[in-house]
Amino acid sequence: MSGEGGITSLALREGDTVLLGVFGELDALTGPELGDVVTDCLSPRPVRLVMDVSAVSFCDAAGLAALVAARDGAVHAGAEFTLAGGQPTLLRILTITHLDARLGLRHATDPHPAPARRHPDNDR
Repeated sequence: MSGEGGITSLALREGDTVLLGVFGELDALTGPELGDVVTDCLSPRPVRLVMDVSAVSFCDAAGLAALVAARDGAVHAGAEFTLAGGQPTLLRILTITHLDARLGLRHATDPHPAPARRHPDNDR
């Protein structure tokens, strides 16, 4: 478990999947820390990375950029990326910005999420 500043994370490996729980505020100050955590999670070369953001209490534009960078890093490393959970405000922002599809967002009611994959529109 890591936790400096306004964000805390917990990573668990289950077979070929890394489950990453993110807690706290995701913004310009904590985004780089999330990037470091994602890099560490991808070092054992998992098949998939599932990031649970249900305990993220705040996310600004820099936080959204950190989520996109996490997804891009996972895809570049050859891993599927799925974003799970999210408070209603974050879910609304992800939907309005169309990042829900790009990040492979899994809603709590969706038992089989579509992982984020390389797509021409995603690599802009």
